[in-house]
Amino acid sequence: MSDGRATRKSKVIRFIDRLERDRQSNLQSLITKAKMLELEGFEKIDWEQEVWNITGGRLFKAGGKNIKSITLSFRYSPQLDQETLIGDWDKVAKSLMVLRFHRKHQNVSNQRDFINVVGYITHSATLLSLDLTRLTPEVLDSACELISDHYSDSKAYNLHKVVGEFAGHCDVNGLCRIIFGYKYAQMRRPDSAGGINHKRLDDPSVQKTQSDKIIEPLVFKIIGELYQNVPLDHKFRFYVLILSFLAFLGKRFSEIALLPHQKINQDLDGREYIEYFPRKQSEGDEFTPRRKLYMPSDVLPLVRDVIQELDEQCRS
Repeated sequence: MSDGRATRKSKVIRFIDRLERDRQSNLQSLITKAKMLELEGFEKIDWEQEVWNITGGRLFKAGGKNIKSITLSFRYSPQLDQETLIGDWDKVAKSLMVLRFHRKHQNVSNQRDFINVVGYITHSATLLSLDLTRLTPEVLDSACELISDHYSDSKAYNLHKVVGEFAGHCDVNGLCRIIFGYKYAQMRRPDSAGGINHKRLDDPSVQKTQSDKIIEPLVFKIIGELYQNVPLDHKFRFYVLILSFLAFLGKRFSEIALLPHQKINQDLDGREYIEYFPRKQSEGDEFTPRRKLYMPSDVLPLVRDVIQELDEQCRS
């Protein structure tokens, strides 16, 4: 006679449901794909280490800087005590960083911003004891709010966009239990974003621009006096010419230093210009075409004289 105990089912709690298993499988697939990529400069990295040393390739050569190596640290930002990313957060940060770089070749600053954002999201999720699969929009909002507290409006705006990018990666790769379609509701483009390039030159507000990046008029006066008074054969004359270009062309030092050998050209409308290689928008070591730099008529005689003098200085 059976007492019925043989057919009794144990009442236990399932710790991982079907949806969560699927999400873990998707993350593992993402990690596998990232590890399969053979990116130049990444050959010697140890996937498990919190700091990666990159010694070559597009990421290494980004921005035209003369550097021997760069590091990528998979930690929280200094504002969050630089704790190390662990578990699935570490895995997803490394995998997505490699895959997004393979696809678009963003520069090292962009990659560090991405890792930084993963740190903020991890921090906010950990405070609520949530793992990657159970990430919520509220956690993303909390990360964005913390970013706003720690950074300037313009920097926070850019990082808020990266939070949206991270949520998008989670959506398309099936990493979380929900689909976000996320954009931070409080994200506002600051007035300083994009500089003043979108304004007309006759806009009165252009004359009222204030920024800690703008050089005092006295500095321009001093550069002008140096240009006029330093002898042509002086050993520092070359630096005066570079300073002069910086003053009246308004370009970065790397863009001035990499100016191609040329004369002032004219387009079909008779507007005069020189060509330069833009550095700010360079993506890794990708080909960057020359860009035309049009100049005010008052500047043209100075540019013409400096170009001619630099031809002599650089002849050897």
